[in-house]
Amino acid sequence: METLNDDDLRQFIKTFYGYGNLASRFWFIGMEEGGGNSFAEVQARLSVWMQLGKPELADLRDFHLLIGMPEFFTPPVKLQHTWMQIARITLTATGQPYELGDLRTFQREHLGHRNGETCLMELLPLPSPRTSAWVYAQWSKLPYLSKRKTYYQEYYLQRSEHIRKRIQENQPQVVIFYGMGYRSFWQAIAGKEVEFQNQDGFLLGITSRMVYLIIKHPNARKLPNAYFEKVGAYLREHLQTL
Repeated sequence: METLNDDDLRQFIKTFYGYGNLASRFWFIGMEEGGGNSFAEVQARLSVWMQLGKPELADLRDFHLLIGMPEFFTPPVKLQHTWMQIARITLTATGQPYELGDLRTFQREHLGHRNGETCLMELLPLPSPRTSAWVYAQWSKLPYLSKRKTYYQEYYLQRSEHIRKRIQENQPQVVIFYGMGYRSFWQAIAGKEVEFQNQDGFLLGITSRMVYLIIKHPNARKLPNAYFEKVGAYLREHLQTL
């Protein structure tokens, strides 16, 4: 049975948070990254992360080219479903076109770029193809990776606090959490002072400097593109008042 290097894996879990630029205007935070379909893929992610110097945030394009996923960044660009809707929200919010070609260009050249205007974070860092799958018990001897539940219990508090600290330090204009079912996690990151209210299909919390949203997950079944366009349109209107 193939196993991952547990020291590398432990560092990755503690210190890797996603992609993009902490100084960006738009932050998008999910529960965990998709993927993790094979041992080779997860091993490649660990190896590339170490090769890049173990960053807290990597450049989305560079990272995925190095792990062997060029289809999302080289012509013809394949749109990744979550990234596509993040791009749609950002383009709509900034008053830019969001046709399929525009989404492909944004995903290829701007999304999660080290100097760009988006930051893509995950509360928990290990990629998984779905919440019902858990492969790390086979690939690691770390006791808290024996079950998804113990993994959550071991890390979600410290990672929530770290993300909250980064938000306070960097003061992005917009923080968007995706996944309505994780509202309690998102509230913990935003803080008790942020009161979320229903805003026609998403939850809205506003402070003097920032807008927090909790939206439906881009992978939710039968969710139309218009939903994400509506989120972006709301942001465009509101950001003019900040």
